[in-house]
Amino acid sequence: MEELLTEYLPSLIILAGDFNQLTDCEVTMTTGLLQIVSQPTRGHNVLDRIFVSEPAYNTVRVITSTVRSDHKVVVAYAGECRAASKTKTVKTYRPVTPAQHASFLQYAKQSDIFDTTAVCTDIQTATDTFYNIALQLLDHFYPKRTVNSRDPSYVTPVIKAKLCRKNRLMRAGRLE
Repeated sequence: MEELLTEYLPSLIILAGDFNQLTDCEVTMTTGLLQIVSQPTRGHNVLDRIFVSEPAYNTVRVITSTVRSDHKVVVAYAGECRAASKTKTVKTYRPVTPAQHASFLQYAKQSDIFDTTAVCTDIQTATDTFYNIALQLLDHFYPKRTVNSRDPSYVTPVIKAKLCRKNRLMRAGRLE
């Protein structure tokens, strides 16, 4: 420890693992590191521990493992701990499918979307007209949908809608 600290002075040293046979006092006296896990990780015992050379973690949690194990998982987090969002938000999105694309392309081929005979002398009027026609086409061929979400921002409305559809199909027994 002394060699590490003298050679790499500003470094944070972390010692983590399953300490079945060693007590906190033995490790602390030998290394000078601080133990930061206070909750039981196996039964009523704190066997899985994290020792650090300086306080660097704001949050240390012990959670149930996702794999089969008689030990729990220790998660140490250095960033700011945010509470889970409890507020429900309504998000809008436009689902896009190949059938919608085909329908739009068929319509565009059969009709003159933008009337080229109408001449606009004012650029602003021409831009407004184009914008209104484009929005009408967008709303007709790619209508807006809404989804209720309590998920974090990385779960986009499209992903949320696909998850809801998957869950609805699974509940109906359509597992394929």
